[in-house]
Amino acid sequence: MSYKNIPRLYINKELKSNKEIELIAKDTHYLKNVLRFKENKKIKVFNGIDGEWEAIVISKDINNIRCLKKIKKQFSEDGPSLYFAIIKSNNLRWLLEKSTELGVKNLYPMVTDRVNIKSFNFEKAKLHLKEASEVSERLEIPNLHELNTLKDTLLKFNDKSGNIIFCNEARDDIHLSNYLKKNFSKNISFIIGPEGGFSDNEIKSIYANPYINRVKIHDRILRSETAAVLVMSIYKNYLQLLE
Repeated sequence: MSYKNIPRLYINKELKSNKEIELIAKDTHYLKNVLRFKENKKIKVFNGIDGEWEAIVISKDINNIRCLKKIKKQFSEDGPSLYFAIIKSNNLRWLLEKSTELGVKNLYPMVTDRVNIKSFNFEKAKLHLKEASEVSERLEIPNLHELNTLKDTLLKFNDKSGNIIFCNEARDDIHLSNYLKKNFSKNISFIIGPEGGFSDNEIKSIYANPYINRVKIHDRILRSETAAVLVMSIYKNYLQLLE
């Protein structure tokens, strides 16, 4: 049986053979009103723990399913951490979705000097991550961490933090692709600035941290969401070359 065109849902419940699960309202709405699902139609479900399962809709209201059989074993994907300044909602959604599709492991939102938006909607962000994981065939959803300031974030970095990379706008830094040739590791973190870049004081603080390495990713100034996707793409491409 081909599972190519069968929709996937992330289910935050245990998955096992013959287990019946009641869907949340948003998932029922998606299947019933968007996909026009009927009873006895099959879907794929995953929870980040028990692998991926084939399931079947067992109610006319499309709000209950039954797990049939496991079709993929669970495994943990290697991926980088992304520290990013919060940006406008539409651009933020794009950043979250595309970095998820490209395999980010951890997401750390930050407030910086040039960030005008001081709040972060975690529930909406988690929904974006869920949807992106569903469509991209991921078996787990990226970890979304609490909102923090850049100052507090920098205080956490030490020699046990792994390979920390600041994506700088300076033109004299080594390009990321060349840096990875000599310094690649799976325990890697990228720092992406806000629209307008980091302030002078923030740049000084980043430069003063001995555990942060500086690279450039392009010869032009990029939007925050574009920079995040480019960084993830360069990392993913290099990772595939090693496999």
